Amino acid sequence: MSTSVMQLSPSETYAFITDALACRQVPYIAGAPAIGKSQVAQQVAKDANAELIDIRLSQYLSEDLTGLPERDDARGKAIYLPFDVFPLQGDPVPDGKSGWIIFLDELSSASEEVLAAAYSLILDRMVGGKKLHDKCLVVAAGNRASDSAIARELPDTLITRMLPVEMKVSTKDWLRWAEDHKGANDHVVAFIDKNPTMLYAPTKAKDRAELETYATPRGWEKVFMHMNLHEKRAGKTEQTDAAGIPTGAVGSSVITEGIFCLMSAAVGSMAARAFREEYDESIQLPYPWEVAQSPSSTRIPPTNVGKAKMISELSKFFIEADQQSRDSVLSYVNRISGEYAELFLKQIKDKLGTTSSDQKLVDQTAKRLSMDPLLGTAPSGGADDS
Repeated sequence: MSTSVMQLSPSETYAFITDALACRQVPYIAGAPAIGKSQVAQQVAKDANAELIDIRLSQYLSEDLTGLPERDDARGKAIYLPFDVFPLQGDPVPDGKSGWIIFLDELSSASEEVLAAAYSLILDRMVGGKKLHDKCLVVAAGNRASDSAIARELPDTLITRMLPVEMKVSTKDWLRWAEDHKGANDHVVAFIDKNPTMLYAPTKAKDRAELETYATPRGWEKVFMHMNLHEKRAGKTEQTDAAGIPTGAVGSSVITEGIFCLMSAAVGSMAARAFREEYDESIQLPYPWEVAQSPSSTRIPPTNVGKAKMISELSKFFIEADQQSRDSVLSYVNRISGEYAELFLKQIKDKLGTTSSDQKLVDQTAKRLSMDPLLGTAPSGGADDS
């Protein structure tokens, strides 16, 4: 596709579709496979409170769009009878809905006959000689001919009937989407946030094995489920320390070969291996007693998720520890960063009561922590540098 075609992020594509539909025109969203074109259309329909009719044109025959011939006995003529998938004039609007959005997906993968049949639907809003319902709008999408997909270049006669744009991948948009995704996994989101080029890393078909996959937004969404399954299983496993002695805690464990195989099938072995290495390192956290013994040399977790978990464990340890161990914990927390010092202090406050001795411990702790003034109120007197 020519670079003169507008390239929009998913959030920009959402706004483009919304504006096009407000003008009762047909937007066409082109783009690589597995980047979320369908999800954007689904979100538009959801926010408009419209019934989404998802039509995969690569699986359609031309008569699915034109309808089947039927005899009109009164006039002695043949007419076309449209399928009930299309809302026509006179059809009742679904209860609780504002109307319909027909999503013509995989348009560039349709046969020539189906493309020809789609002309009247896209331009004239006609199906089998009958008008679409006034409250029914149309959105189209498809892969590019240059992608490793079953796709063709669309004819000018069809392109000029639509408003074509190309959707591109945006890590910023994906991270924002993941925040609201019900099944998102924090470790996967943190990995993409730290390694944005891993969100979408396509390789040419000639450089890949026949069934080899690569990293895509759709693939990482699958990894959400793989990691949620892994953590569900790991949560039932008792953890041990370096000597193999049970700690009495349950929690994360390194990614198993079975889960790794699932991830590799979703995003490719290179991306899956990079994620596993970072995850396995991040969950192998130092024990609080290690911090108490060697605060200046104990390893700091490399990921934000790992640091947050480490702070959580240290805050619990801190409450029950003696003064020497508390001093060591505070020195270690100051090595991480002001953001996590603020988190540590908040967790200490949440765990302690409201007695004068509790408040005294909170105040003493706050004075010892190096907190970013933009993130929290650093008390006067400076931070502990020991």
